[in-house]
Amino acid sequence: MTERAFFATGCFWGAERRFWQLSGVVETSVGYMGGTSVNPTYEQVCTGQTGHAEMVAVNFDPARISYQRLLEEFWTMHDPTSLNAQGGDIGTQYRSAIYATTPEQFITAKNSREVYQGALAGSEYSEIVTEILIADGITYWPAEEYHQRYLEKNPHGYDCHSSTGIAYPQIINEEHLRSTLDPLSFDVLRNGATERPFTGEYVDTETVGIYKCKACHAELFRSETKFHSGCGWPSFYAPTKDDAVLLIEDRSLAPRVRTEVRCAKCNSHLGHVFEGEGFDVPTDQRWCINSVSMILEAQ
Repeated sequence: MTERAFFATGCFWGAERRFWQLSGVVETSVGYMGGTSVNPTYEQVCTGQTGHAEMVAVNFDPARISYQRLLEEFWTMHDPTSLNAQGGDIGTQYRSAIYATTPEQFITAKNSREVYQGALAGSEYSEIVTEILIADGITYWPAEEYHQRYLEKNPHGYDCHSSTGIAYPQIINEEHLRSTLDPLSFDVLRNGATERPFTGEYVDTETVGIYKCKACHAELFRSETKFHSGCGWPSFYAPTKDDAVLLIEDRSLAPRVRTEVRCAKCNSHLGHVFEGEGFDVPTDQRWCINSVSMILEAQ
């Protein structure tokens, strides 16, 4: 059973791609909502006179991805404090908006807005101006076919989003996480356990994509930094960015001292990083990460 959600973050091309890349999203499309005219064209919407917003419709499986997770992607993929503009895209058609399809979505969306507003406190960004409405009675008009999954047809096409660069705060509900994960994944992520070597799903995979934390979905590693080390666990020579991870001194095998790797967003255990082992990689590092601590979003 799927649910539907509607999000506007400026130009809908890039937003749709961000949503379709999420595991648990079943289908996406782009269209127009919130205006006055019937069955508007792209050219009409671009004038700003119809009152419509460029919208992404997201059909998702709530057993695989939560509405809250979609909201976290929404808040961080654009600048929700920018009124009727995202970067160089200016006009009411580029406004930030959430149209909820259920009362539960409406409440969750409003609560998430308050959480993200708190995250913006003390930054250069001001008040969130995102429009949050119930979608009842608001028609979704599908956009022309050439707009659908536009960046799949044109991989190097226009993708303008003015992100604040501020992450959505992540507070792990231990019991909820336990209920959504298999026992080994939970034990690794939250208790620092280690999966047996050569048993993990991603040990030898060469799929192109992004590796994300299984607990909070923060981006951790990219496939282009993965290499075959022969150690029995997925190995990378660098994280996607320095602040994606936390490095902690680990004396659990004293007198041997190791460097533990944790997710910077939710503090979940991922694995360890080792240096100076002589692998032919740019950093001379081996980020040895448990498969069950990650999810791979193929690109």
